[in-house]
Amino acid sequence: MALLKNGKLLRDRWQTAETLAEALMPGAKLVSLELWKAEREILRGLGAIGVILPNDADPAELAEDLDRIAAVVLSFPAFADGRAFSQARILRDRYGYAGEIRADGPVIADQYGYLLRCGFDVVVVPDDIRLETWQAAAKRFANVYQAGADAAVPAYRLRHTPSPVALAS
Repeated sequence: MALLKNGKLLRDRWQTAETLAEALMPGAKLVSLELWKAEREILRGLGAIGVILPNDADPAELAEDLDRIAAVVLSFPAFADGRAFSQARILRDRYGYAGEIRADGPVIADQYGYLLRCGFDVVVVPDDIRLETWQAAAKRFANVYQAGADAAVPAYRLRHTPSPVALAS
């Protein structure tokens, strides 16, 4: 599997660690929420540690440790299960999480723009994807209607913002 970040395909630097011994080995490690909760005091001291948060878990379980977690992997166990969208928004908006949020599971290019708007910055994709399709999906809509975790300005705010031409007059 490859990673899609900022519209580019990257090699995954993260390795999944099933045990504490594996997590303590050199390199960036992803651990389960259960391992994180069981070994939190030890894992908090590691530099590149990420947590895999199941889609039925409350992001509040990580809230007090987010400054020490470099990545959160949110799972999409099925195409029609969108709970990870909400988890990403909660991590970004409620907890101010600035680290990497990764989508893992059967997401499709049509969802890419929504993933970005909700706060995801990395998507695990098959190696044989058509990159142009995903890049186009990220730019499909010129205007948005509600605030998101991204920097897009909602249309209702644009209507009430003076244009640069009007300000120059």
